[in-house]
Amino acid sequence: MMKKVLYILPMLTLLFLASCSEKDEVGEYDNWQARNQHYVDSIASLANAGRGGWTKIIAYNLNTREPRPDLNNNYYIYVQKLENGTGEKHPEQNDSVRIHYMGRMIPSMSYPQGNVFDKSYSTYTFSEETDVPKLMPVASNIITGFTTALMNMVEGDRWKVVIPYYLGYNPKVNPSSIVPDYSTLIFDIKLARLYKYQIDLDTSWH
Repeated sequence: MMKKVLYILPMLTLLFLASCSEKDEVGEYDNWQARNQHYVDSIASLANAGRGGWTKIIAYNLNTREPRPDLNNNYYIYVQKLENGTGEKHPEQNDSVRIHYMGRMIPSMSYPQGNVFDKSYSTYTFSEETDVPKLMPVASNIITGFTTALMNMVEGDRWKVVIPYYLGYNPKVNPSSIVPDYSTLIFDIKLARLYKYQIDLDTSWH
């Protein structure tokens, strides 16, 4: 009888530990909305305190050019200026630009640096010598926060930009099959060249 008890006890212990492990395991996107909001709020706190080089820019309604009425943290983009450009003009809605960029989500279990969902780089490392910047219209991008960033940059600027979900792939407005709903978008953007509407007609990279 004692031998049977001694045999059963280790088995029960293993089953208990396995059950606890399954309960404690965190999925890639568990509590994703709350985790993303916490990330944005933490960056907003740094920007509001003027710490870490973070600043904030209110997103504009691109139709009226007026600031949005609700000034909570999700209506701003948050910027760290990595390099200061020498350009003098800001892109307008009808202009085109060439940019280097990489977009990530917030860190997660499988992606401690954040999962890369889009990039202009030929590899995962930015090389200004070998990478050709992507040509795009300023205001055709479906990410409002991305357009907001571009319209505040000058040629040569390189920014790290944090875009809350409402100004990114808002699930009610801009559904994306690649990026989960409520995802904060983190971009590294360098504005390589600005082409003014109906003035700079040659948009080739040379």
